[in-house]
Amino acid sequence: MMMTPGSPLAYTVFVLVCLIIITLPFIPAFMEWLRPTDIAALPVLANYTSDIDHFARRLHSDVMARLGDSMPTGHEDFEVLPRQAAGQTDWSAARRRMISHEIDTDAAINTSQQLYVRGNIRAGANSAFPSLYATGDIDLGPNSAIKDWAHADGKLRMRANGVALRRISADKAIELGTDTWFERMNAPAIYFGGRRQPVVPAAKLAQTPGSYADLPDAVEQTPLLFLVRGNCVLAAGKLYTGSLVVTGFLVIGAGTTVAGDVKAREGVSMDHSARIEGAITCEKRVYVFNESQVFGPVIAEGDLLIGAGAVVGLPDSPTTVSAANIIVEDGVVVHGTIWAHEIGMVKPV
Repeated sequence: MMMTPGSPLAYTVFVLVCLIIITLPFIPAFMEWLRPTDIAALPVLANYTSDIDHFARRLHSDVMARLGDSMPTGHEDFEVLPRQAAGQTDWSAARRRMISHEIDTDAAINTSQQLYVRGNIRAGANSAFPSLYATGDIDLGPNSAIKDWAHADGKLRMRANGVALRRISADKAIELGTDTWFERMNAPAIYFGGRRQPVVPAAKLAQTPGSYADLPDAVEQTPLLFLVRGNCVLAAGKLYTGSLVVTGFLVIGAGTTVAGDVKAREGVSMDHSARIEGAITCEKRVYVFNESQVFGPVIAEGDLLIGAGAVVGLPDSPTTVSAANIIVEDGVVVHGTIWAHEIGMVKPV
């Protein structure tokens, strides 16, 4: 039978060819749906998750699965190390993630794989870990390095000249020695250098009431919000209530308290024993000098200096400190999270 244009057979063949052409691109998707081959979770790189303890929680989950004789989420086994013995501190040749009992040594420990410690770990000077998790405390000697991340269910201590240029976290506290470099940290309390006594409570400071309305070029936006165009100086020993926005540089005098938020475009400088009972937001640089206190977040797009004895956040109200570069002097305490987007350093006084 001969097929001629316009015949029913020609129309039928044309429709079938069109259906085949339309259907072809969907065949791989249909086969994947019928028999899935790409079901494994995609790896998340260390720089692409917002949770500081994300990788620590994932390793802990894998270890719990391994110890429970089920398949780890990473689809790889672990090397379970024998109880720590003298001289067994160099695991740089390891090819698998490691699980260890409690470690207590004055020698340096060097690993090439993630290390999970069931208990406390104390290591000597010049220790180095790509990733480290401890169900107890972590105590690393001087000149030690965390290359990727570390987490302690207890306290985490890095002594002088340490390096932690990714992320570290702890459920209780973090203590960093002087000349230690850091990037992202989170803990209920983060101590920089030696500990100091808390700053003087506001009730004990000699203060007199101040008003934003008395400031030069001040514009009232609302009863509790004022705008100052240009630079602004808050006199020492004053108590201001409400929030303040400054288009220039803001200087807060010694012993002055602001019961609100402050925002400045060019910079913020808090003198000795000043207090902000809200947040600091700045497009450029922020200086929080000695014994000052900030209750809320400190956000700077430029550099941030936190002077000796200053406190950011409260024990029962953790907050966030964020800036491009952060220099923290000996004796500072931060409650919550601190993030140096480029580099952070603990500076001796």
